[in-house]
Amino acid sequence: MPHNSPTTTQGQFTVWAIARAAIAKLDGHWNAEPGPWWVSSDVTDTEGHSFTVGVEDGGLLYVCPEGYAFDKNTAFMYHLTKDNGLDAAAEAVADAIRRLLPLV
Repeated sequence: MPHNSPTTTQGQFTVWAIARAAIAKLDGHWNAEPGPWWVSSDVTDTEGHSFTVGVEDGGLLYVCPEGYAFDKNTAFMYHLTKDNGLDAAAEAVADAIRRLLPLV
């Protein structure tokens, strides 16, 4: 796996960049790995918790526990744009993981 996402311009960023920024906001030891084409990312901790961060067809950013079928009942979804910025997206992902963690 590559260790850097593709070059971005004008404040654009990848889902992997969001996931990497989110793990910096979480307690514990977390890791983020990019999915294909950087449109999703797997976020895991050392205790075996795993989440998928991605963007669904309608453009919503989502966080879903690994092993669950993605749908509106199993995922947190956010209507964020790149204008909201990387920090806002990362905080939304970190918040979703904090909320989902006791359930997995």
